[in-house]
Amino acid sequence: MSTHEGASASSGQRASVESRLLRARSLLTAGDVAGARAISDSILADHPLNAGALIQRSRLESMDDHYRLAREYALSGYRAGVRNKRQCMYLLRRLKTFNLVAELREFIPRIPPALRHDVDVAQLAALFLQTLNQPQAALELLQAAAAHHPDAAPLKSDIGLVLLNMGRFDEAEQHFRDALALQPDHAHAWWHLARLRTRQGTDAHHVDALKNAIARAQEPGNVGLLAYALHRELDALDDHAGAADALELACTSMRKAVAYSGEEDERLFGLLKSLPEGKANTTAATQDAPFTPVFIVGMHRSGTTLLEQLLSGHSEICSSGELYDFTAQLRFAADHHCSTELDARIVQASADFDYRAIGRGYLESVDWRRSGQRFVTDKLPSNFLNLGFILRALPGAKILHMSRDPMETCFSNLREPFSGTACRYSYDQAELANYYRQYFGLMQHWRQRFPGRIHDVTYASLATDPAAELKRVLAYLGAGFQPAMLDPDSAGDSVTTASAVQVRQKPGLPLRPKWEAYRDYLTPLTWRLSELGQRY
Repeated sequence: MSTHEGASASSGQRASVESRLLRARSLLTAGDVAGARAISDSILADHPLNAGALIQRSRLESMDDHYRLAREYALSGYRAGVRNKRQCMYLLRRLKTFNLVAELREFIPRIPPALRHDVDVAQLAALFLQTLNQPQAALELLQAAAAHHPDAAPLKSDIGLVLLNMGRFDEAEQHFRDALALQPDHAHAWWHLARLRTRQGTDAHHVDALKNAIARAQEPGNVGLLAYALHRELDALDDHAGAADALELACTSMRKAVAYSGEEDERLFGLLKSLPEGKANTTAATQDAPFTPVFIVGMHRSGTTLLEQLLSGHSEICSSGELYDFTAQLRFAADHHCSTELDARIVQASADFDYRAIGRGYLESVDWRRSGQRFVTDKLPSNFLNLGFILRALPGAKILHMSRDPMETCFSNLREPFSGTACRYSYDQAELANYYRQYFGLMQHWRQRFPGRIHDVTYASLATDPAAELKRVLAYLGAGFQPAMLDPDSAGDSVTTASAVQVRQKPGLPLRPKWEAYRDYLTPLTWRLSELGQRY
């Protein structure tokens, strides 16, 4: 057979495989998992290194809740190498699903330019680069793609978000405005622009434009983002009645886009409180760890980002942001994937956990982030759920619990659109208050279960006298205070949480809490929080 004939045959085989993969995807969409698996298996029997079939097999195993096997198929797909955009996008998501950080760090720079400059690929890869604390790499990737797609509003908006997270607010604002010039109803650009609202004069508002965009929007998620932006704009203009109406629209729209079950959370909290005492892992694998993990926990919007940013100014502390490494270890131990940080299945499986392996796996997965520092902070607020597991797997871990006034915390949650499935309870006042009460009770339980292991940090003290509060924190950690911690220029160069704007401002408390202007609107919230002994 000639070279040309061989090339044609190879091309024909690839076309046949692609058509079979397409057929499997169609079956999967129709709910025929068995049919899709049969096709994937037939492809792998003939082509065991076909990335498309391996990645598809990973997705199928996830649907059957075989976490470890799905993870192995994802790794095999990674090693096989992707050929097209679809495979690249799926592989990126698969690697992130299993928190395969080393593979993500290696794969993203190796994405071929033809794929890397694609709008969708660039957006997804840049998003993951930011979770890896590589904002400059994310920015350069997006800028390169934007050079090939100068009229792509999503790229303009995403560049603006990276710049916002890096504290380059003027440049960020210009990119959001450029995105809106290209796509006037771009919901994300409007929302991020509203986050910068305090930098604009009172005359520079976009109320009418936002109302018009809301009227045209169709997707509940977009309506929600636009309504949150309108709420911020009206709040800045002291139109609190209008801002309350906008906030109500935002919350009801997000609830349509994001499902939530309060009953599932009540069951989860109950299971956590009923966990047996158990013994902490005292093996050398964690006692002789090269660094001390510091978990900063609490409700979202309680000041966890502020605390981590101040600590990041210390020469012996590595600030890592919100990590899902411990969650990944629990999922692997339970051989179960959950769509949230923790679910009942994982708690029920914990009786058979190898805590030594969990602790060792966590330390190994995080170690790359530091440059010789003694401490590594992990600022995923919802790790308060995992404290029973953390303190068994990592007996040397330090726990910093950030607490803030319940109403201030809950109102700040209520007026924030969270990404993905995070904080699904925050779009309804009653659900939010119920969740807060359960969180409050669980923290009381952990303090009783682990006396002396949890150090409470209050937001009010940190905001009004940061030096004194930091000295208490460092005494608990076993480190000395360093004045550079109070220098905002010594903090990390990127903040990817909702506090990216506020955390770069000088800490302090307003004379009047923000929520008080909305007292009447917030009656359902204040009424339920009063059961905690708070008087508002």
